[in-house]
Amino acid sequence: MEYIINVTQFDQMNDNKIIGRPKLTDSVIIFNGKNNILVCDNNIELNNASLEFNGNNSLVYLGSNLRRGFKLRIFTNSTAFLGRDADIGLSVGINVFENQNVIIGDDCFIGDYVYISNSDNYPIYTCDTKERINYSNSVYIGDHVYLGHKVYISKGVRIGSGTIIDNASFIPSNAKIPSNLYLSGNPAKIIRNNVFFTKDFLGKLTLEDSVNSKNYKSDVFIYNVVNQETISMTQIDKILKDLDVESRLEFIQKLFIANKRKNRFSI
Repeated sequence: MEYIINVTQFDQMNDNKIIGRPKLTDSVIIFNGKNNILVCDNNIELNNASLEFNGNNSLVYLGSNLRRGFKLRIFTNSTAFLGRDADIGLSVGINVFENQNVIIGDDCFIGDYVYISNSDNYPIYTCDTKERINYSNSVYIGDHVYLGHKVYISKGVRIGSGTIIDNASFIPSNAKIPSNLYLSGNPAKIIRNNVFFTKDFLGKLTLEDSVNSKNYKSDVFIYNVVNQETISMTQIDKILKDLDVESRLEFIQKLFIANKRKNRFSI
């Protein structure tokens, strides 16, 4: 086991690898296995965070300008990706089980007590055939997605860029949610089509700002499926599962970091 609480320990690691120099405050990185890679892009500050690798050959990639902590548990041969400029609330939990992936795009808002898991944690079988009925499945969340406080994202969920999930909503297993929708409830249902949000915090608006916010002039947060620009989440998942951990890192750098096309994660 390699137990990391300070960046000075990075160069002393033998069985795993950390790329980058994040600032760690009341945070811990635990490796219970070998050949795992943690990548921390520019300007990352982990406050009260816990990253736990349980097994071998897994990859966690944290995008730039991350300023908060969260609890992430990842198991053997899995991948977790959190894109650039994520706003993360308190006590966010992310679980990646059973050789699967959790991919979250750029510029997302993730509220307090959000829980994202690609697994039910324990197997479920039928009584008559003894057949398992609840295999884990990867989760894909696009760019500029809003996950309100206490949102629960289940296994196999696909959420297109620009979508808004209201507070305390439950997204059931294998749901496929198109871009620019507003959903709420348990289970979540569509409240309105063709909407988007901005990260202009309302608490900072003056009276004049509120008046001026009546209309938004840009279509920068409106997403569409575009031929040869939008990429298949299903195809990405298949490719990631076929690659070793070093090749997965190279693939992510090319497809998620270098690729800045607006509609890449549209549904």
